[in-house]
Order: sequence, then C-alpha cells, then structure tokens
Amino acid sequence: MRQTATERAPHNTTAPPLGFGAISLLAVALVVLAVCALAVSLVVTGGGYESPAAGLSDPGPLVAWGVPTLRLLTEIAALATIGWLLAACLLDPSGKDGVISRVGRSDAVRASIAALIWSVLALAQTFFVLANILGITLSQAFNPAIFATYAGDIPATRALMIMALLAFIVSFGAFITSTIGAEAGWLIVALVAVSLPVLGGHGSGLGDHALAITAGTTHILAAVIWVGGLMALALHAARRDGSLQQSLQRFSAIALIAITLLALSGIANAYTRLESLDQLFNTGYGQVVFTKALLIISLGIIGWVMRRRLISGPKKTFGVALFARIAGLELVIMMIAVALGVSLASSASPRLQTPFNSFGETLLGFAYPPPPTVLTVGLGFRLEPLFLTLGIVGAALYCIGVARLRKRGDKWPWGRLIAWLLGIGIMIWCTNGGIATYSQVSVGLHMFQHMTLTMLAPIMLVLGAPATLALRAIKPGKGFDRGPREWLLWLLQSWVTRIATNPFFVFFIYVIGLYGLYMTPLFGWLMGSHAGHVVMQLHFLAAGYLFYWILIGIDPRPKPLPYWARLLILMLALSVHGFFAVAMLMSSTPLAIKWYGVVQPDWIVDPLRDTLVGAQVAWGLSEIPTTIVLIVIAVQWSRSDEREARRSDRKAERDGGVELARYNERFARLAERDEQG
Repeated sequence: MRQTATERAPHNTTAPPLGFGAISLLAVALVVLAVCALAVSLVVTGGGYESPAAGLSDPGPLVAWGVPTLRLLTEIAALATIGWLLAACLLDPSGKDGVISRVGRSDAVRASIAALIWSVLALAQTFFVLANILGITLSQAFNPAIFATYAGDIPATRALMIMALLAFIVSFGAFITSTIGAEAGWLIVALVAVSLPVLGGHGSGLGDHALAITAGTTHILAAVIWVGGLMALALHAARRDGSLQQSLQRFSAIALIAITLLALSGIANAYTRLESLDQLFNTGYGQVVFTKALLIISLGIIGWVMRRRLISGPKKTFGVALFARIAGLELVIMMIAVALGVSLASSASPRLQTPFNSFGETLLGFAYPPPPTVLTVGLGFRLEPLFLTLGIVGAALYCIGVARLRKRGDKWPWGRLIAWLLGIGIMIWCTNGGIATYSQVSVGLHMFQHMTLTMLAPIMLVLGAPATLALRAIKPGKGFDRGPREWLLWLLQSWVTRIATNPFFVFFIYVIGLYGLYMTPLFGWLMGSHAGHVVMQLHFLAAGYLFYWILIGIDPRPKPLPYWARLLILMLALSVHGFFAVAMLMSSTPLAIKWYGVVQPDWIVDPLRDTLVGAQVAWGLSEIPTTIVLIVIAVQWSRSDEREARRSDRKAERDGGVELARYNERFARLAERDEQG
C-alpha cells in the first residue's frame, strides 16, 4: 500500500519561536490592557479626576490621571526588572565557577534595560505626585525652586526619588556584572526599591498602620516576584531558549510561596481598609477588591493545573508551546490584577481613620497605655506582623531541620534547639509583647527593650547554630546549579560575610547603635514612623547577632578569633556600654524630647527622670548578658584545649611522638650550649 505524504511526514507539534516584533507587539498589548483596566477601576473606586469645589487648588486632569497611570507603568517596569534578575540568578541554567550562563547574561541585560526605564518612569512620577499633593499644575512642579523646596520633605516624592536612584544603580550594576552572586545582590536592591512607595502610602494613616504597612510591603514583594518570574519564563517559552522545564520546577516552589503570601497579605490589606464585610459588595472600592481576589484565585488554580500537568509530569509530555499559551493567559489576568491594585492604592478606602483623644495618640496609632505593671509589660500584646511571622517561620524551619536529621539517624543537641526557641521567644516578646507598646512612650522601657533585643535574644539565637543545622539538613544541589544549601555556603564564604564578621566592623556597628543613634536626632526621627521603628529594631537584632557570632558563634565563619581576642572585645564592649550609660546619667536634657515629649502619657510626669531610668537600665542590664557570654567563652575555650590535646595525643600515637622528641631534643641542645658557654 502506498503511503500518503501526510503519513510519511512526521507531524510537527512544536510551534516556531516568536520574533522580536511579535513579542514587542504582545508586550504593548498587555500594557494597553492594563492601562484600560486601570481607567475602568478608577472610575469604579472614585479615584479618577473630579473637578474640585470653587476656591480649591486644581492640578488638572493630566496630573490626576497621570499619577496612577505612571505608577502602573513604573510597576510594570519593576516587574520586568525583578523577573529577569530572578531568572538570571535563580531560574536560568547556572554557569561554572559562579558565573551566569549565556541565557542568564541575556536576562541580566534585559533587566538592565528595564531598570533604566523603571528609573525614568519613577522620576517622571515624582513630578506628577508633587503636583498632585501640592495642588499645582505640572509645569509648576517642574520649577526647580518648588521641586527643591518640597520634594525632599514629602514622604511619597522622597520615596520615588530614592526608588529612581536605586533603579538606576541596578541598571548599571546588572549591565557590568556577570556573576550569580552579583545578580542576586541587584535583585535584593530592586526588591528594596519597589517596596519604598508602599511605606509612604495612606496605609500608614490607618489605625492598624503596622499591619497595613507590613501587609502592603509583603503584597508588593510577593506580586513582583511571582508576576516578574512568570514574565521572564513566558519570554523564554516564546523564544524557545533555555532549559524551560528545569526553570519551571525551580520557579514552582517560589511561586507557591509568593501566591500564599499574596493571598494572606491581600486579606490583611482588605481588613485594614474596609470597616465591615458589607463594604466588600456595596462600595466601589470593595467591589474592586473582590474582583482582584477572584483574579488571584483563578491564577492560583491555573498555576496548580500547570504544575500537575506540565511541570510534575514526565519530561516527554512537556509542551513549550502549551506552556507559552497558558503563561500568556496568566499574564493577561496578572496585568489586570496589577492595574486593580494600582487603582486601589490610588483611591481613598471606605474605612475612616481611627479617632484619638490627642495628637500623640494619633502619631502612635493607638491609645496611651495605662501605667506600667509587671502584668501589662510582661503579658501585654500588640501585633507586629513582621517579627511575629519571622519568629514563627524561623522556629518552624528549625524544628523541621532537626526532625529531618533525627529521621536520618543523625543527632542534634537538644541544648541548641532550646537556645534557638528561647531566642525566638525573646524576639517575639520584645516586638509584640507589652514592652513593645510601652517602649514607644517611655525611654526607660525602650532601653529595657533595646538591651534585651540586642544582647539577650542574639545570644540564644547564635547558640542555636542555625547555619550549621541548615547545612546538614538541606540536600545539596545537582551539577553547577545552586540550591538553598549552595547559596548558604556561598554567603558564609563571601566577601559580604568576611566584612560583616570583621571585628572592627562589628564593633563599629555596635558603637553606632548606641552613640550614633541615641546621641543624635536620628533616634527621634526613626521613632516618628513605623518603618523607621522596624528598621531600628532590625538593626538592634542584626548588630547583636553579628557581635555574639564572632564571640561565641558555632556556625562557620571566615576567620574565627582566638579566645583571648574574644574576651578583649567583650571587655571593650562592656566599657562602651558603661560610658554610654554615664553620658545619659549626666545629661541635663531628656532623650529624644521631640518624640517622647509629644507622645507623653499622663503617668510620665518628668521626661528627664524617665531618661535617667533608661540610663540606669543600660548600665545594669548589660552585666547579665556579659556574664553569660563570659561563661560560654570559658567553656568553649576549655573544650577547644581538650580537643587540641586529644589531637596531639592521637598524632603522637601514630608517629611515635616524633614532634615531642624533637621538642625535647631542641631544649637539650640549648641546655648543652649554655653549659659550654
């Protein structure tokens, strides 16, 4: 029987790759779709332009519509930048010796171009936001005198200027570097930059501003990682370059974490901006929130189906063209969701600000606490989502690591587990307990929180040896690819850790945390915002961890110090604390009076006396951690000597004591020389 041409020719199920023109056209279509969705949602939420009443300043419709539009375009550029940086350092195939592959280099160049566009858009958005806030025309906002006078003092414009600068740095850095570690560094800088405008948003004016800011920051970070990563993979699928299935398997775990954080932070955002569940349906703002939630749920379902059928299935059933079509559908939904998110951020929420009885309580975001007692300070609670989440996740991961070791038949000291959990508990108490509330209105109780968070919690965390546990519990990666274990090893051996564990650097950071913070206006300025307060607490924890890591740390570090040097550094640190406490005791003015003088409850009658109490706390409380560290150093020193003695004995048994014989022979020659002389 004669075969037909159709039967003889193999059926080609692989679609040809898309060219630059087709990909560019699709990208423009996605942006136009997002802008249209933004316009519609702004009309629904009431965030569009409305003519002001007579006598009020009017920046004009160009500014009113330009602000959210530029914000959307800026976020899209940020998405592209972060997505391609994520692909370059994590998703693309790795090169040898820590150098990115050819595909990774292409993604790094794309990220550089996107970051440059991001920087320009952020700078342009600065002028529009300035005009909108001041109620002036766009041409007036470009006036150098007006810009120089107001742009640096308004949180929103200041955040945009810093974002533009960081995006430009990322653009330059991604273009000139070609190592995986460098691209990871630029990724971190980009993530910091994209989160800055959230800190200046109107979520900070709500009664639950701590939850609003934390949820908003988490939401934007999860969104840019998820959407940006999928955007990079969709481009690779369209171009048919790279090992797509392997990249998808890596991205799958990242996407699962991102969508979980996106959902949880979205619920928290809705809670902080809606008074009741009814507003989810009977207000335009709530309807947009509900629509966005449905879109995210649909994206989660599509991602779950894609994971089951494409990623987790056998390699021969993986279809690049099918993934490209599914990814294109996801990107369409994602762009609409991003546009809805921008419209929500640009519109006033139905929830009214919580009224308080005084200006100080308005700054705090909560009513003044009652006079402190052991119960209110020790057992009180005020949610700080960031540290509570970090603590719970840190404790859970540590316990999982211990369980994995024991399941494998390996041992892990119970003392380290207890120390780690104690450190986590102290950190959570310092940031979420009653002391966290009172520390914002009392210098004395702030010093108690500071000393505990800087000196006690890090000791326990360092003794838990988390890096050692992770290196033993995490499976190594395959080939040249970097898994979590390889990234941890790289970090421990990198120049960053060498600098961070340098005793001079650690001591400098430790001193800056005292004198540079409390002896300058920086302390009062940081206390004036929730973001500044969180940064200050992170500094306390990080400075303390680095300090005690070089003194009593079990985890590997580039250059461990001899024990005599550790004792010397500990004594110097104790002296620094002593001089700091004496300086506070001799002060004739209250500490950070521009903050604590405003948020002063009735039970603090003398701010100067409150400052002196803080100095006494700084003087007395430092002795307890110092004593603990002295004991730990003595025990570690003794055990080190015992191990060295056992090594010497084993060596002597192997070589018959040659080293000892040579040592004795040398002294015998010296003695003989003395007798002859």
